[in-house]
Order: sequence, then structure tokens, then C-alpha cells
Amino acid sequence: MKSTFLKYTLLTGMICSLFSCTKLDETFYDRGTDDNFLKTEDELNAFANGAYAKMRGYRDSYWKMNEVTTDETTVPSRGADWNEGGLWRVLISHEFPITHQYINDMWNFIYRDGVNPVNAILQKLEGSSVVLPTKDQIIAQMKVLRAFHYYLAMDAFGNVPVVTSFEQTDPPKNTPRAEVFTFIEKEVKDNLAALPATLDTKNYGKVSKGMAFMLLAKLYANAEVYTGTQRWADCIRMCDSVTAIGYQLEPSYFTNFSTKNENSKENIFVVPYDAINAKGMMLHYLTLHYNSRYTYGLPSSPWNGWCTLKDFYEAYDTDDNRRTMFLEGQQYAQDGTPLKTEQGAPLIFSRTIGDLANATQTEGVRIVKYEIQKNTPYSDQDNDLVIFRYADALMLKAEGLLRTGQAGPALTLVNQVRARNFENGKPLLTLTLDNLLAERGREFIWEGCRRQDLIRFGKWNSTWQFHPADQPFRQLFPIPQAQLDANPNLVQNPGYKL
Repeated sequence: MKSTFLKYTLLTGMICSLFSCTKLDETFYDRGTDDNFLKTEDELNAFANGAYAKMRGYRDSYWKMNEVTTDETTVPSRGADWNEGGLWRVLISHEFPITHQYINDMWNFIYRDGVNPVNAILQKLEGSSVVLPTKDQIIAQMKVLRAFHYYLAMDAFGNVPVVTSFEQTDPPKNTPRAEVFTFIEKEVKDNLAALPATLDTKNYGKVSKGMAFMLLAKLYANAEVYTGTQRWADCIRMCDSVTAIGYQLEPSYFTNFSTKNENSKENIFVVPYDAINAKGMMLHYLTLHYNSRYTYGLPSSPWNGWCTLKDFYEAYDTDDNRRTMFLEGQQYAQDGTPLKTEQGAPLIFSRTIGDLANATQTEGVRIVKYEIQKNTPYSDQDNDLVIFRYADALMLKAEGLLRTGQAGPALTLVNQVRARNFENGKPLLTLTLDNLLAERGREFIWEGCRRQDLIRFGKWNSTWQFHPADQPFRQLFPIPQAQLDANPNLVQNPGYKL
């Protein structure tokens, strides 16, 4: 929760909600003109911050779809709860129908809530004759934020439309994935010089040099997937650029996910939330049992859904401090009373899930990585959702070193990140791609990167619980049928049919 960010965000009532990137002929309505708006720095920030406010949809779209499709998180049907006609179960099995609601939600977040509002803001800013000291900086930030959304689109859907004008009315065509990659790379590099580098509250939750370097590092780390050509040397260089800015590993892993994680020196790019004014941070409600409200003093019952899989949970050493983010075994009220289910059975979270289509209320280890605010009248929380943090820069550099034959320095970096989670550091003695992927899983669970990691390491189409081996075309999501219906110029990804 950041007062500066929220002050500007709450001033914005002019950002429209457009239908999709294939409906490009809507009028952009706002009350601002050169005569009565964008005359001060506050007004300029308020106008641009409408795009950042839209980022709160990231959690319930791209983040969600990169978690529940992997080996770290699943959503069992518990009777009628979380069933929705099997909508969740097909995500872990990768049997993606082109009519899937949540896949369409992800597309709409990227284009309707991301690309289109940014294009509208840029049209206004670049067409304004007003001269303000930070105008060029904000234009650069908007362009990199748009590049970030195209990175999400390219990662999820492959060949996607690239639209940079709010006035375009012709339905766009798919752009080849490699060309989207080049567009993103150029947009970020062209605007890097104008981005802020200082680590202060003024730039919190906004595009900065650190965020741009991390975006490029992610782009280059996955370049072989996106373009067929490795770019590990460039990835390492971008990770070093992040380090040069001054980010640090926090002594405690959980500082990055606390209710006051705005104080983290490790977090690089986040989505700011506030329980009152910027709602939407409800990860605890996704996972906790209905009666867990008595453990934390919550104002209402959680939804008893998301949990981790047994093999993923057991991949943590018992003395790994990160393991404390999981809830297993008997659960208790704040006064120490053992909790029960509605049927009167002991509320004991188990590691196993017998039947994904008909799980019991207590099956599955629950995930509470983000600190839960206790005894609050609000269901929403103040934690800010982490997208990029410094630990990932170190781990991506380690991966680049390992993949280019420099296993020794790579191992040192991985153990640097790992050390804070064990009393004696408990370093890995050797580093392979398999144990690096496992360590990335333990470090970055619930940070929206597991699907991407599994694809890059060649494990996405392999077998895990509730997921049979599948075909490579499922590395991409299908372009939603709703988007194909709206825009006849779009072409479906290979392998998918109505």
C-alpha cells in the first residue's frame, strides 16, 4: 500500500474500459483537455496512473493462468465448490478449450485493460502541447508498460496482434511471435534512458529502469522458446544491470510478501493494493478453508479452493524456512481450540488429493506465502503483489551461466539466494538443470512464473499428478473463440479446434 501511488490513482476517472483489442473503434472519453487538464505534475501522474490501476487485473488473469496450469498449484472440486463444469480441472490437464472463460479473461486483461488504455494515454500525452519536466519520462513508462503487456501476450498466445495506435480501426492480424519479441525488445531499449532509476516511493509500483532490465532479462531467458535463438549472454548482462541499480536480497524471504512489503529492498515491480481503496488482494481467500476465518480473525469465510500438490510440497527440505508458507495438519482457532469442518470432522489439511473432481474439504496443503492480516474488518489485504524481484535476477543469471558452461559461478549465485532459508545455509553441492528448476519452484511459487519455467526447461509436456503427458502445441494457450468471433483476421494457434 503506497500513499503516493494511491493518491494519484484515485484521481483518475478517465480511463475507459474497452472491450478487446479487436474492437478498436471505440471513442476514448475523458474530461481532460489541454485547456483544463495536464497542467501540473499531479495531473500528469494521475492521468498515467490509470494504466497502473488496471494492473490489479493481473492477479486474476495472467498470474492465475500461470499457476493453476502447473505442478505447483491446483484447484480441486469440493462437491459443488470450485466445480464450474470442470473449468478448473482442464487447466491442470492442459485440455484447454478455445471457449474457456479464464483464457478469454487473460486476453481481455492484456488488451482491453492493458494495451488499449495505454495507447489512449499515449495518444493524449504525445498530442499535448503542455511541457512538464516528467512528461517524457511518463511517456517512456507507458511505452514500456505496453511492452510488458505484449510480453504477456506473446508468452501466453504466441502470434498476437501488435497495435500501437488508439485510432486504428481495422481489425488487426496476428504478428509472428519472433516479430513481437523484436518489437518488445526495441520498445524497452528505446525508452530505457528516460526511465527513473531511483529506488523511492515516488516510483513505487511504476515502470523503472530496474523493471525494464528485468523485463529484458525475462525476454532473453526465454528467447529460444520465443524465437528459436538463445540469448543467454544478453540475459546475464541485463541481470547485471539490475544488480548495478542497488537492489538487495532481504535477510528474510517473507519480508517480500508481508503486509508492509513496500519496504522490501528486493521487490522490483509490484502491483500495489490497499484493503480499502485498491481492492483485489485476496490470495488467502482462494486457499483457506471456510473455518480458517477463526484462525486469522477474518470477517467472512474463505473459499476453500487452491492448494499445492503433494510432490511439490515434499520437494522442500523439512528445515527450509520457505516450507512454513504451507498449512498442513490440524488447524486451530486463535484461542487454541482445534477447528472442525462443517460436518464436525477435524480440520486437518492433508498432503494427498485423491480425486480432483471430488475432493474432500480438507485435502491439499494450503499456501499462505503472503502474510495474512489478522483480526481485520476487511476481506482484502494491503500486501502488494510481486511481479519481479531481485532474487529472480540472480537466479536467471545463474541459469544463463549454467547453460553456457559456467556451473561454478552459477552454483554460487543459487546458494546465495538459497542461504537465507536455512540456519546453516545448506548449500547445494552441485547444480544441474533439474535441481535448478526445482530450486526455482521452491523460491518462486505463487509468483506467476512456473508455467514459463516448465516450458523453458522442457518439462511442461511431461507427467505430474492430474496431468498426463501432452503435446507441444499446448505450450501456447488457444486464442479465445470470443476474440476470433470478434476479429476474423485472427488465426487460431495450431492444434486447437472448436
